[in-house]
Amino acid sequence: RMVMNLNLPEEGTDTFAFLKTVHSIVEKYYDADDVYLVGNSTSDYDQSVSFARDNVMISVLSVIFVVLVLVFTFMSVGLPILLILVIQGSIWINFTFPTVLHTNIFFMSYLIVTSIQMGANIDYAIVISTWYSDLKTRMSPREALIKALDLSFPTVLTSGSILSAAGFLIGQITTEPSIVGIGQCLSRGTLISMFLVMFVLPQILVLGDRIVEKTSFQVKLPATPIASQRLSGTTFVNGRVRGRISGFVDAEIHGVVKGDISAIMSSGSYDLPEGSGQPPEAGASPEDTPNTPPADSVTGKEGDTQ
Repeated sequence: RMVMNLNLPEEGTDTFAFLKTVHSIVEKYYDADDVYLVGNSTSDYDQSVSFARDNVMISVLSVIFVVLVLVFTFMSVGLPILLILVIQGSIWINFTFPTVLHTNIFFMSYLIVTSIQMGANIDYAIVISTWYSDLKTRMSPREALIKALDLSFPTVLTSGSILSAAGFLIGQITTEPSIVGIGQCLSRGTLISMFLVMFVLPQILVLGDRIVEKTSFQVKLPATPIASQRLSGTTFVNGRVRGRISGFVDAEIHGVVKGDISAIMSSGSYDLPEGSGQPPEAGASPEDTPNTPPADSVTGKEGDTQ
């Protein structure tokens, strides 16, 4: 057993370099498996090595899971990437402050705040992007953007101010240094995310419209057929029908059928004249089956059939 007192800081670049030098010298005389360095400096060195590995793993996994959720939410590959860049940018800006201010931060605080900021603050970007994607189909991009910000501002302000205030109070009340770091970084990071989402994300959405459109896709879901209907007499039909109407038919029908119907209507509607004594279509809404519609006024939802 050898005890060494170092005239070096407990942790730092010089200290970690010295520990590596000690390892390399001792391994020349002893088996590497029989040599152990212990102490605060060694513990700090081990934590710094594990932090780099854990930080990469947590960052990559967080981005992957968030992107997967957003891809199927917006049916686009480009839009989730744009949103992730904004939030990840706020995380990078947030953790430049400890370096600029020459303050230390616990590595666990960094990992926790990174995960929370990515998971919580991405909601602000989702709200604005959802409104913008919906509104730009009915108005110009500039008008859609202004309207989206107007509708999203109360939500972003309420949620962000609560999270930021909670982090600030935790940082001020607690005396545990690691928890203080979490509270301060979370409060500061939320404010930065709010700023980027409200003032930077809108420009990114407009400039990235072409990317979003080119990376959009559609997922075709199987249609749920309505139960087969057996009707007789005069029936108002509006929709795609597959079955037999005094003879086989597979077509879009908009009109009146007089005769027997035995078919599956997976979309659209039908209605019977008053006094026919037959039940209306199962699951049809009042809008789909009015009481006394004329033959050309019955409307239904368009879709595919089985």
